[in-house]
Amino acid sequence: MSFRDVLEGIRQRVGGTLAVSLIGLDGIAVESINPGRVPIDVMGAEFGGFIKSIRLSNTELNTGDVHQFSLVTDKYVVFVSEVTAEYYVLLVTAPDGNYGRARFELARVKQVLRNEL
Repeated sequence: MSFRDVLEGIRQRVGGTLAVSLIGLDGIAVESINPGRVPIDVMGAEFGGFIKSIRLSNTELNTGDVHQFSLVTDKYVVFVSEVTAEYYVLLVTAPDGNYGRARFELARVKQVLRNEL
């Protein structure tokens, strides 16, 4: 199964999806689907830096690895979910998107994407 197929499956199963992308820790997209014309490239770069900051903070706070986090704004709900230590899925939904289904689908596709990397 290709990266695009996996991402398209997420898009189809999560109500309110605006964009979904597989990004490297450097923030560069490996593959993206962006029918909502979200600034996904900029988000990828910003969240890649944010993940690095979280990792640094975690060494001081001793909270363990971050596997997933979300950011809720007026326009978007953004999920960043770890696939490997170097790759993440960035999922952007509308504020009324299906939050629970998004988290479920991100957990479900983790192993599929790992096998493809």
